[in-house]
Amino acid sequence: MHMNSKSRAMNMTQGNILRQLTIFAIPLLIGGIFQLVYNLTDTIILGKFVSATALACIGAASSAYSMVLMLGQGMTNAISIIISQASGAGDAEKVRRATAHALYVGLITGGVLGVLSFFLSRPLLQLLGTPPDILDDAVLYLQITCGLTVGPIFYNASAAILRAIGDSQTPLFFLIFCTFLNIGLDLWFVLGLQAGVAGVAWATILSQFVSAGMCMAYMIKKYPQLRFSRRETAFDPHLFGSFMRVGLPLSLQSSLLSIGMLAITSVINGYGSDIVAAFTVGSKVEQLAVVAISQFAFSYSVFAGQNFGARQYARIREGVQKALLLVLGLTVVSMVVILLFGDTIALLFLDAGEASILPAATAMIRIEAWFYPALGMIWLYNSALRGIGKVGITFVSSMVELFSKVGLSILLSFLFGWYGIWFAAPVGWILGLIPSVLYFHFGKWEEAESPKVEQAA
Repeated sequence: MHMNSKSRAMNMTQGNILRQLTIFAIPLLIGGIFQLVYNLTDTIILGKFVSATALACIGAASSAYSMVLMLGQGMTNAISIIISQASGAGDAEKVRRATAHALYVGLITGGVLGVLSFFLSRPLLQLLGTPPDILDDAVLYLQITCGLTVGPIFYNASAAILRAIGDSQTPLFFLIFCTFLNIGLDLWFVLGLQAGVAGVAWATILSQFVSAGMCMAYMIKKYPQLRFSRRETAFDPHLFGSFMRVGLPLSLQSSLLSIGMLAITSVINGYGSDIVAAFTVGSKVEQLAVVAISQFAFSYSVFAGQNFGARQYARIREGVQKALLLVLGLTVVSMVVILLFGDTIALLFLDAGEASILPAATAMIRIEAWFYPALGMIWLYNSALRGIGKVGITFVSSMVELFSKVGLSILLSFLFGWYGIWFAAPVGWILGLIPSVLYFHFGKWEEAESPKVEQAA
């Protein structure tokens, strides 16, 4: 498998493609499950032990929360792209310098997003028409989790560096630790201290800070190739600029998609807190259903990045064909499970006395399940394009998806009420997939003499 015997790093530029993709993706899949447990713990504890109103607070804040996380994730994805290409090209010095500069990127990104989140949470939620009975707690949740977003950004940055050199196992271990720590803190804050929504927010952010610190310390200790010298920490405007040139478009497209979800949330808010709660439950069940699909698809960006750095272009195309079979197979399994047991899974998030929310949540879950193949495909193709540094076309894809979702959520809600909103996202997936597929198969991206992000550095 071309793995260093003293580390978990994997060279993906040679060897059996399907086996490499599977071995690399399995820890990501397990990690995705634990990430879901991590995220769902807040929802389950609030829904079961507090109230549907508390659950709706998380739902009302979820789109804004996702927008902040996606802005940060765009920059950490840039870290993965640049380091995976440098690793594939065998440029050890650039890997070390990029690792040092990844810390600068994380600190600046986390600081800026934190300040903006703290002061803009209330105006944003008011603009979205958040119901008055859940506004204050939703604002508090955002101010804590997004105001201190530097914690999750540093964890994601360290995980991105490790995955870029082919190690998907170490981030998993720290994610598992973070998940159990979060569960323990959730129970302590909510059941022990009766802290409600604020309690789950503090549990979330504290567990992320602890895990970020431990993961970064372990990363530097375990991998000599990531230990940068004082000279390599000297600020390099060209290298930092390459992070910005890749990361800012990724952050922008992610944030614009999140803005689209904010617009949809605004439409949903107009139907009251029960439909907001149904949307929250439906979103959580969807996350659970597609976790395997997403992790297999997202893992391809590292494979594509390493092979693009090594100029193994035919291997990238062959890899997409094989990864597509895996992704589509997983979508079929998820569709069957959700169509048969979606309502049962939804009940995990609701108290028995609040089952009136179930029909709207189940409708959302089952409508979207029919479109999982399109969702898996758009994730895979855009991961491949990000890995080779072609973030411009993924931006186009995101814009098509964004405008489709927003326009359809307004139009279909006008025609069919809240039921029509559930069709907006699936149709957006299909339309957003079109430019990415066309560019990957018919574009001339492999004709570049060297990766664009390499030249920028």
